[in-house]
Amino acid sequence: MPNLGSWIRHVREDRGLTRQQAAVRTDISQAYIIKIESGYIPAREMIERFITSYGMNPMQARHTRELWEPPTSLPSVEELRERINTPSRIDALAHMDRIGMICVYTDPLWNVLSANESFYRTLPGLACAHNNVAVWLFSARKNCRPATKIALQWEQEARFHTAVLRGAFGLYRTSPRARELFDHLKRDRDFHRVWGSGSGIHVAYARQPNELTHLRDPATGEPYSISIDISDVADTHDIRVCQAFRQPHSGPLEPLRQ
Repeated sequence: MPNLGSWIRHVREDRGLTRQQAAVRTDISQAYIIKIESGYIPAREMIERFITSYGMNPMQARHTRELWEPPTSLPSVEELRERINTPSRIDALAHMDRIGMICVYTDPLWNVLSANESFYRTLPGLACAHNNVAVWLFSARKNCRPATKIALQWEQEARFHTAVLRGAFGLYRTSPRARELFDHLKRDRDFHRVWGSGSGIHVAYARQPNELTHLRDPATGEPYSISIDISDVADTHDIRVCQAFRQPHSGPLEPLRQ
């Protein structure tokens, strides 16, 4: 699970800096850097020095600040489902089905809270992945890994979802169900590889504007593309809504993974 000390060390190593070089760049003593990387929580001013001196992007900076702050508690899936399944939202999901829009509400750990039929048709096999999109992507259970046949760019999708999970695991790092999901995923060889790739410093909180996802229709086998918008539900920060429209395929065709 992410923690401030290991994160600061990973970013330093990704920048190719020794602790001595980092001390010069940050104007923080080498001994103090060792102390921080070993788990000591410094003053906020020190954190801002690391963010600036290491040239962190906005998402890495947000992750750093969240790791510096006390962890956030995460409500149960049942509580979040009860909160989101209001009559107005249920009606809205049905309306989106009628106009061909894919829509799903998830918690920050990619657990599906509520979704329309268009979403479930897009991602077949969620039931055997505990209704969790990340588990669906990385599940290694025999005959139950449809993600590798649906996602034309599986590696790209795996990197994105892992980057989002890094932020969520950091924010909810003491939550038992966050730790349970992390322990489950890390048993998968591909997740273990993607989690550690690039020194493990990729963090995401949303899709890049105009970034397309390329999928294969499970019923027809035809490729298509979608643009996914991810945002927090207005009255809570523990629930996200993802919406997408299907459009003609406009990306590369990648060989199906076995």
